[in-house]
Amino acid sequence: MSTFLIKFWRGQIPLGATFWFGWAVPLLGLFVVLAVLGTWVVQKVGITPIFVLTLLAAAIAVISTVAVWRSATLYAGSGVLKLGARITSLLGASWHLFNFGVLVYVLIMLTQGAPSSHDEDRIAEKTAIPSASHPMAGFWKTESNDNFGLAVSPAGTNKYSVSFCGPGGCFKPGTYRPDTTLAGDRDYQIVDQNTVRVQGRDGWTTYHRAPSRGEQCVENK
Repeated sequence: MSTFLIKFWRGQIPLGATFWFGWAVPLLGLFVVLAVLGTWVVQKVGITPIFVLTLLAAAIAVISTVAVWRSATLYAGSGVLKLGARITSLLGASWHLFNFGVLVYVLIMLTQGAPSSHDEDRIAEKTAIPSASHPMAGFWKTESNDNFGLAVSPAGTNKYSVSFCGPGGCFKPGTYRPDTTLAGDRDYQIVDQNTVRVQGRDGWTTYHRAPSRGEQCVENK
């Protein structure tokens, strides 16, 4: 095994095998896992597994890109294929490294705290109460036993703020997602008064109305 890895690192494996099985397959596999399960893992387990997988993807990207470039040097076939493999691997590695850098930045912000977005005064929670003018206001969850969800609060005439909330509190209104009318917004679908669908980077997520945190905040004030 160690001999194979040494040959792979030195570019002594044929370019086709190096590119497809050493670069494309593992990186595309990790990308699919992160894209499909990323949101679920963060909500259920936390951000640590995502950090580990993103770090693994970045490491594989760097190592396999070096292997592809070295293998391309020894490749005696088409110059177009040689150049294409090099450019593709370099762009892919850059993308994975960028994602890892963004994730590190997010973790640093979470560790240090982000006063510009954290709702210390619990405004999102206190105002997430349905009314005649804003009937869709309230607290929304994907599952009733979740300890996280969305606080939908009035944000002016016919508009709502949508803030993500977890055990530690919520985002300030207007900092998590742009204020919206909900109805007529292509990123939202109102199924009925107790069910809405929200479009994110991973597709559509269905939320159900839950007991309002706002009433609890008022009672505990």
